[in-house]
Amino acid sequence: MKFPYVFTRWCILGTLMVASLCFVVSPALAEYRLQPGDVLEISVMGIQNLKQRSLIGIEGEISLPLVGQLKISGLTVGEARDEIAQSLANKIYRQSGADGQDGSHLIVADEVTVTIAEYRPIYVSGDVVKPGEYAFRPGMTVRQAIAVAGGYGLGRQGMVDPYLQAADLEAEYETLTAQFASGQALLWRLHAELSSGNNPAIDATSLPKTISQSFVQGQTEQYQTRLADHDRDALFLKTAISKADDQLKLLADKRGEIDAGYQADVSDFEKLKQLSAGGLTTTMRLSDARRVVLLSWDQLLQTTVDISNLERQRSDYVRQLDKLGSQNRIDDLKDVQDAELRIADLTARLKDVAKKMNYLGLEKPQLSDDKSSHPSVSVHRVSENGAKDITATDNDLQLAPGDVITVTLPADRISKLSPLTSGALSHGQ
Repeated sequence: MKFPYVFTRWCILGTLMVASLCFVVSPALAEYRLQPGDVLEISVMGIQNLKQRSLIGIEGEISLPLVGQLKISGLTVGEARDEIAQSLANKIYRQSGADGQDGSHLIVADEVTVTIAEYRPIYVSGDVVKPGEYAFRPGMTVRQAIAVAGGYGLGRQGMVDPYLQAADLEAEYETLTAQFASGQALLWRLHAELSSGNNPAIDATSLPKTISQSFVQGQTEQYQTRLADHDRDALFLKTAISKADDQLKLLADKRGEIDAGYQADVSDFEKLKQLSAGGLTTTMRLSDARRVVLLSWDQLLQTTVDISNLERQRSDYVRQLDKLGSQNRIDDLKDVQDAELRIADLTARLKDVAKKMNYLGLEKPQLSDDKSSHPSVSVHRVSENGAKDITATDNDLQLAPGDVITVTLPADRISKLSPLTSGALSHGQ
């Protein structure tokens, strides 16, 4: 009988609704409207098998288990989360446990978490070294997109303009420096998690002063969010175990009462059998007594099965609670290894850029003050309000998912000067 477990789970989740973390979204994209090509990550607390990534299709729909097709294009992440949560609410999800037994889970709206796993890519075309499709990251600027595409390029003329090469180096250097600082902040946060135990306190004084406080704040907030997630999951499991203990006690008392009644019914039946053998009672009365014994036995057997199922569910909760801390540590160790490899790669690339800067005789690459000599950059953007073209007068213009960036070099900047013979770039002039 699965009703006791479903009722228990409902009680547990009712106490945790207020503490549930519904969704997390970057402030810069808080009002971003979802479009085909975005990928959402949808999960339900306590149901590992229901976690999935869903690509928004060309018609603006996603495919959800237990629901089917659901159109969410044009909604914000918060609105999409509400739509998805309402569609899944009060549905029963059945899954097989480690012991092969089926378990039923009642989905509550506040359990549903929705985040953007991947945004639509951006596209860079025109006078860049590597035009093409690139992954979008929140906060990405035109300058960073051009750097990712290899910087400004004059490959079709087979020559290099030192002014444009300086701009290329500046953009690449700033991007790599930001990525390096972000990687250091991430590594710092991971080491803090691994060394702080169950009651950590992050100390940022050990970080290099060159790391932006925004990176530190971002990693600190992520750290606190992960800690809150851990505490919430641990509370959920501990509460579930406590509820299971209470339910087991009630079922044990119930089984004792049923067993006592069953023994009494068996005793009455045996007495009637003796009377029937002596012809002192009717066959109908003996049959009624037999049915009473069978009914008592069936109740005793069903209660025993309920206790066995609940004990298995409790054991599963205990295993999940034991695994919770160790799994977080395993994940952190893997993330540390990945972060260290990333920092090593960024260090090598920064050294390469520094060599190029030294080759040009620059302490810091700078663009010419002559605005007319700069490459022109336009951004084609499609949103729920339609398509529009934006002239990027500032390379720090922030991009949106799906943007198409077109770079065009001015004809008068096509120069045959070699960086070694041109003094125009000396000291950033």
